[in-house]
Amino acid sequence: MAPFFGTSIYDWAGYVGVAIFLGAYIALQMGFLRGTGYHYAGYNMVGSLFILTSLSSNFNPAAAIMQCLWVTISLVGITRVFLINHRLRFNDEEQRLIERGLAGMPKAMARRFLNAGLWLDAQPGLALTTEGEPVLQLHFLSEGKAGVYFGDDRIAEINEGFIGEMNVMEGGPASASVRIDAPSRVFSVSGDNLRRMTRSDVEMRAFLDQHLNAAVKSKLLEANTKMKAGPVSE
Repeated sequence: MAPFFGTSIYDWAGYVGVAIFLGAYIALQMGFLRGTGYHYAGYNMVGSLFILTSLSSNFNPAAAIMQCLWVTISLVGITRVFLINHRLRFNDEEQRLIERGLAGMPKAMARRFLNAGLWLDAQPGLALTTEGEPVLQLHFLSEGKAGVYFGDDRIAEINEGFIGEMNVMEGGPASASVRIDAPSRVFSVSGDNLRRMTRSDVEMRAFLDQHLNAAVKSKLLEANTKMKAGPVSE
């Protein structure tokens, strides 16, 4: 094939393949790609196909075998992720929690997170966190209402979202008390379970940190606004 700016199209295919390989690996190391999802395996497969194309003009059996195996491994990985996701099912309240609290979390990871906790029907007066005491559970209020108390002042109201997200991973003291105000539906998972899961799953730790930090930021902004406005009436 005729050269393109002094380099054949086959050479350019090889360069593109190398660029895709390196780009995917850099993105993986920087946290922009997950190693267990579709994208990383897909990029590796495409990169291998480009390099295989480049070998058409200067065939190297060892390199061709390696790229063919790389394509095969990538296809196996993509198929595995598809089958795992296809088998997983979530009921309505689990899906609501994922959409509102853990958006973008891979299905298999979300299933593992949900399996580590339990749902409960919380009645008025139940304390989810107590000011100054260690936070031992991460809660997600799916339906109902909870009050946030600082000292004797009711400073905020929660109708949905995470509770205990600021200190649960370290078991630190709660900055405020949170008590159920109306019959509610709550998902709870212990800090011990969270730490156990995230020690063996770096990607889960990254996802949880991202979402819990976002919840903390949102909660602090809301609390600061309501503290300036004065105590919330019962």
